[in-house]
Amino acid sequence: MDLRRLRAGEWIAALSGVALLVSLFLPWYGAGPDDDTSGWEALAAVDIALALVAAFGVSLLVITSSQRVPAVPIALSAIVTLVGLIGVLLVLVRLANLPGGFDGRELGVWLGLLAAIGVVAGAALAMRDERLSPEGRHTDLTGRPTPAPPEIERIPAPPPQ
Repeated sequence: MDLRRLRAGEWIAALSGVALLVSLFLPWYGAGPDDDTSGWEALAAVDIALALVAAFGVSLLVITSSQRVPAVPIALSAIVTLVGLIGVLLVLVRLANLPGGFDGRELGVWLGLLAAIGVVAGAALAMRDERLSPEGRHTDLTGRPTPAPPEIERIPAPPPQ
């Protein structure tokens, strides 16, 4: 695992995934002054789907730091972007449609919306960032600086027999 491979997009997606998971434990809806309900309690199957979106966001960081070539992380960032968009839609639906018996939205639903948007933004940023070597500098496939390749030693051809 090499944390130097990570770019801003992976960090944003992972931190947003953690925030999305934390938001599920916070109050999402309220029915009165002392009657708050967390995301785990108020959401039927949407809570599991949002937990999976959060896991996808964190997995982008883990996979990118452990892979030696950029093909797998770039493909995963495309998948995480799509999964994150589904998460944003799920939170928007739950934001617009209050469950029965509740009359107010609490902090958790707003944090969940921001975190789901953060997962999408981080994954899209990670997918967009293709680090190429600047002119005159040598980098590996992840964009980290590397030493210059060794000079090719010229060996004379063998004498004719």
